Amino acid sequence: MTPKAYDFLGNLKSKHQLLLCSARIPSGMRYHQESIGILGAPMLCYNGALLLEGEQVVYSKTIAKSALETISLLLDHLNVDWGLYAFDQWWVSKDSERVQKERYNTQTEPLWGETRSTIKRLVDEFGGVHKIMLMGDKNNMDLAMEALAPLQGDSLVFFRSNDTLIEIAPSGVGKKEGVTQLLGDHGLLDAMAFGDNDNDIALLDASGWGVAVQNAKPLVKSIADAVTPLSCADDGVIDYLNMCYGQ
Repeated sequence: MTPKAYDFLGNLKSKHQLLLCSARIPSGMRYHQESIGILGAPMLCYNGALLLEGEQVVYSKTIAKSALETISLLLDHLNVDWGLYAFDQWWVSKDSERVQKERYNTQTEPLWGETRSTIKRLVDEFGGVHKIMLMGDKNNMDLAMEALAPLQGDSLVFFRSNDTLIEIAPSGVGKKEGVTQLLGDHGLLDAMAFGDNDNDIALLDASGWGVAVQNAKPLVKSIADAVTPLSCADDGVIDYLNMCYGQ
C-alpha cells in the first residue's frame, strides 16, 4: 500500500469497518494494519485458513501430515522449491529471487531449513501448515499442477497465482468463508470487496458489491459488479473508494 492509501483508509476507518483479507502471513498484514490505525482488528490470513483478532485465534485449519507427505511424494521428481507457513512462521530451504520478493512484500524474514525436516517440525508444533507455496519455472509448475490434480477438492485446494507459483491451502477454506465467519451472511451482503485473482472470485461474487481492480484476471473481472479504472499499483482501490466515499 502507498502512503496515500494509508491516509485515506485511516480516515475511512471511523465510518466503516475495514477487514484485510490475504494469502499472506499475519506479520505481512500487521504492518498494514498499523499504518492504517486498525492494529488488532480482525484479519483473514492464508486465504482464510487462519482468522485472527489481535493475538486471538478465531479459526485455524491446517494441511495435515498425511497430505503433506502425499504432496512430497508426488512432487519428488520435479525441481520445485517449497515455502511452508504456519501461524507467524515462514520456512524455506534456500534463497531465491521469489523468496526475496516475498520477504520485501511481507516485511517478514524467512526461517531456513530442509523441507522434510521442516514439515516434521511444523507438524509436531502445530499439527500441520496453513499454506504451502510451491516455486519453480513454468514447466515444473505445469507438471506440478498435473501431479497434484487428484488431490484438488478432496483435502486441498490450489491457486495458480502465476506461471511460477502454486499456493496450496486446506480444503473448505477461502476468503468468502472466512469473511462470512467474521461478519455473518448479512455482514457479507453489506460488504464491498476488492480482488484481482482466482482466490478472490467467490468473495467478490458473494459480497454485496464486488469490485475487480483493473489488473485483475479476466475471469475475476467477468464476475465483478464493477472494475476500477486504475490498477492496484496505481491506487485503483483508493481511487474507487474516493469516488464512493470522497473525503
